[in-house]
Amino acid sequence: MSAILTDPIAAVFALILGFGFLIFVHELGHFAVAKWVGIRATQFAIGFGNALLAYRKGVGLRVGGTEKIYLARALEALREEGTSVENLGEHKRNQLIMEKADQLGLGETEYRLNWIPLGGYVKMLGQEDMDPAAQSDDPRAFNRKSIGARAAVISAGVIMNLIFGLIFFIICFQIGVKFPAPVVGAAAPGQPAATTYANGHEGDPDYRGLRPGDVITHLAGKPVTDMAAVKIAAALGKSGDPVVMTVDREGEPAPLIYEIVPESSELNEGLLSDGIIPADTLTVGESPDRPGQIAGPAHSPFVDAQLRPGMTLSAVNGKPVENYGQFVRAFENLTAPDLTLRFTDPADGQTRDVTTTATPQLARHEELGPQLLGLLPPVVVDPAPGKPAEKAGIQSHDVLAQLGDAHWPSITAVSQTIKTADGQALALVVDRRGETVELAGVKPRGGLIGVSIAPYLATRRIAGADPDSPFARAAADRPLPPGSRLLSVNGQPIEHWADFAQAVHAELGPAPDADTAPVTDDTDAANADTDQPDAGAATLELAFEINLGASPRTETYTVTLTPDEAATLRDAYGWLPPRGLVFEPMLTEVKADGPWEATVIGVQKTGEFIQQTYITLLRLFQGTVAVKNLRGPVGIVDQGAKVAAQGLPYYLFFLGLISVNLAVLNFLPLPIVDGGLMVFLLIEKFKGSPASPKVQTAVALVGLVGLAGIFLYVTFNDISRIVAG
Repeated sequence: MSAILTDPIAAVFALILGFGFLIFVHELGHFAVAKWVGIRATQFAIGFGNALLAYRKGVGLRVGGTEKIYLARALEALREEGTSVENLGEHKRNQLIMEKADQLGLGETEYRLNWIPLGGYVKMLGQEDMDPAAQSDDPRAFNRKSIGARAAVISAGVIMNLIFGLIFFIICFQIGVKFPAPVVGAAAPGQPAATTYANGHEGDPDYRGLRPGDVITHLAGKPVTDMAAVKIAAALGKSGDPVVMTVDREGEPAPLIYEIVPESSELNEGLLSDGIIPADTLTVGESPDRPGQIAGPAHSPFVDAQLRPGMTLSAVNGKPVENYGQFVRAFENLTAPDLTLRFTDPADGQTRDVTTTATPQLARHEELGPQLLGLLPPVVVDPAPGKPAEKAGIQSHDVLAQLGDAHWPSITAVSQTIKTADGQALALVVDRRGETVELAGVKPRGGLIGVSIAPYLATRRIAGADPDSPFARAAADRPLPPGSRLLSVNGQPIEHWADFAQAVHAELGPAPDADTAPVTDDTDAANADTDQPDAGAATLELAFEINLGASPRTETYTVTLTPDEAATLRDAYGWLPPRGLVFEPMLTEVKADGPWEATVIGVQKTGEFIQQTYITLLRLFQGTVAVKNLRGPVGIVDQGAKVAAQGLPYYLFFLGLISVNLAVLNFLPLPIVDGGLMVFLLIEKFKGSPASPKVQTAVALVGLVGLAGIFLYVTFNDISRIVAG
């Protein structure tokens, strides 16, 4: 089963079948209890609309419905015995037909599969959602049963979904399910997880933000076993309320407490986010598109070195590393970008060294992304399969030399150009390993072209400049053309952005002594602004090759930094792991030791997901969760297929999750769904009589229109996400 689910198409069909099964057990609950309390069920249907297939005892399996055959046989038998039904009232006529059909051995229930696979229903005598007045005097009619019996029938579907959700959880946790471990891989720059101080260490830079390798052990004092719980706590938290995390940090004698207030993040579809990036292992990952090859760009030092999936990083510059936190921290003390990474093959113990370059940790602008002195790097892209960019000819690791009217666009320029394309094809030129390649135009679809983008730092090209930056001041009368090459900083040659960052840091030097005063007397103080530089200020001369082509020329820009700007650059300086190296995620397995423990975990997870569903609905009203964040059937199948492709336990876990959600949503006090019907039963109980048919019909129509509107909206969003990639 697990092997079958790894095929994407098989996974989709498995999810559709699983979703259908959940609908089946829901309706089976209604049907079984209806039979138990003596209600005549005339139809048991999966899906809506006309029947594709139907079965009825005495008629057999038919393409289409069996109702016409059922009526025809009963009426024919009545005519043969001389009973006329033409002049009888509808109730008496139906009563005679049902009695005769029963005598003929025709089943009272038609089991049918309808052509719109979006739900199901059990049709009972004397119960019509859209026509409350259509009741029956038959003692087996729904409306003739007690309120308790009707409540049992209505609640049975929800109970069945909860039971089967629990069963799925018990099975999958008996097998074992792996979740992202609650270990921090990084804190996104500028996000709450990167800017919050540990309690009792406010203002101490060593405790500002979570660090790679931190282990989150508790949330609000409760033990946590996986990173999913941490993400959910942030996304479903109340706006402005902190998520209290207990963290174990290597080298710290006692746990640290961080009270992190999540913020809305566009990268997380507007949901509240803490900015925590889960940790990886040190095992090289396999590409999902290139079996047997490592994950990441098709062209990188790691591919060229013929690393194989499953190899493990064992040392950085000769220093052993044992976990991802140590790997990331190994870059904190680098003095130069060049480094050697050693990989070990666990199969035979052989090692392979890869010489590469660390990624410079540039200063970041909230909207423009990474920059240095205000200069922005060009963009390297990786196309998604089947999307406009790939169809236009873009390949992995291409650098955008032109997109539309933007030459050597920055990350911001790429986004703005695509968003303002207005459906028109954009001119496209790329730099492919040093060769300029002109491609066919690319036409955005849904405001996207289907690429992942990143700053390209293995070059000395410049994409542009932040208009409010030190370099913009220096270039006020001589704007730097995009695509210009940086040649040197204060005479030091530059080959790529790592050299650029290192040269700037070397020229800035150490931070000035706070006790050193550049002014010694009143006369000097009066002339300080003109005669002496501020302590900590810096001046840099940047030489560029511009007007590339037939007549390139060199121009120099003098960039003056204020003490605050210089201090910011000193703080931002550092090194990050090289790009193009993709490790397998760090996972933790949740597995029960036996059936009883699996049941305990299943009950716990069922309760958690019920609570999370209600909290999600509450956050919808409070505004921290938007309707656009919801998924309809299309989105559920799309996401579920990706989960199911990981294997049988993940498939069962996802079905359990959906089953619990179906139970909760069906029991909300909304028209049409089971919870709405329960509300009318409560009204009947306290009022002493049912709500009027007009009121019930009006409520049903409003509910139907509202649910249809939400369904269309979420389905449109689901399809847009899939189409846009």
